[in-house]
Amino acid sequence: MEEAQASILENMAPMPREMAPIESCLNRVLAAPLLADRDLPPFNRSTFDGFAIASREAANGRRAFSIEATAFSGDAELELQSSNACIEIMTGAPVPKGADCVIKIEDTDTHGAVARLKDSVIPKPGLGIHPQGSDAQAKQELLAPGCRMTAKEMAIAASIGKSELLVAKDPRISIVTTGDELVDIAANPLPHQIRRSNDLSLSLALRSAGYQQVERYHLADDPEETEAFVADALSKFDILILAGGVSKGKRDFLPKALESAGVHKAFQWVSQRPGKPLWFGASEASPLRPRVFALPGNPVSCFTCLHRYVIPALNLSSGLVREYVSKALLDEPFRFAPPLTLFLPATLSIDNTARSWATPLPFNTSGDFVSVAGTDGFLELPASQTEFEKGTAFPFHPWNV
Repeated sequence: MEEAQASILENMAPMPREMAPIESCLNRVLAAPLLADRDLPPFNRSTFDGFAIASREAANGRRAFSIEATAFSGDAELELQSSNACIEIMTGAPVPKGADCVIKIEDTDTHGAVARLKDSVIPKPGLGIHPQGSDAQAKQELLAPGCRMTAKEMAIAASIGKSELLVAKDPRISIVTTGDELVDIAANPLPHQIRRSNDLSLSLALRSAGYQQVERYHLADDPEETEAFVADALSKFDILILAGGVSKGKRDFLPKALESAGVHKAFQWVSQRPGKPLWFGASEASPLRPRVFALPGNPVSCFTCLHRYVIPALNLSSGLVREYVSKALLDEPFRFAPPLTLFLPATLSIDNTARSWATPLPFNTSGDFVSVAGTDGFLELPASQTEFEKGTAFPFHPWNV
């Protein structure tokens, strides 16, 4: 498993960068730093509704202040004309020149055009003021390259006027299923047929991970059709994900088709369960230099390999910097004798000390996708062990990335 992972990561090429409208950048990976175009906030702003005063007057014993004007959010900065006076101010408005604190409206008694401070109020400089530049200084880096542009990062980009962003290109991905036994979702399958589900689940998982340019295709068990499709797809897509057709069956035509198209096989077969018949290769002949992942056809194997290998590889290629693999404590003893890395589906819970516990929910077979639906992800148990004790921490890969 470790060798397979290393081989994939060594063969992944960085995706090109492109300028894209901010509206299309959700979940894309940022490729250039975002700098503050001005101080944030750009002025001393009031943090609540109240009255802006010069605190030194209160320190000298003054408790009543005549109201000179009203400062609204969105208005230009006003100026306090007399230190004996105050300016009524709304949340978010610029603090007037000459004022250095804001008293909450509920901490005053107002009579006509005079605001009187309540006895318990002790004004001091800076009270009720969000100082200019206290969040960030002009030219300060707000977001570094390699971060994923989720909603909170998009808000930062919008606040500094970035209508376009330099991001990693969204790779064009083709998902291909094979097999005469597979029929469309809406079809009424014959007793010996099953409906296609792998391509839909893979596509949705990729889109959830931030990769939107995903197309789906299905190939019949025909060697000529398979070879023609592979040759054409290598000229159009950055990534090919093949679900099924890579094992040792007499109708598994994909390995030969890939070889004929000039795709160099990096490896086939991995010491793991599920997902042993995993195939990976790269094509240097095509201008797009596409990478090819041929995943096992069984649903659990296919879905697991996508999360364990394909999505991390796409993240690397896109330049994503922060990608952490969390760990969870095994909630019960577990035994697995074969000398294979085991990807064990599990449910996740958090105890009152904030520790994550994973309860194994072994699948029946690698086609048992129904039971996997009740899990939150999978533990990665090393091939070097047979007995796995309760309370031991192992890598945990969530289904929802």
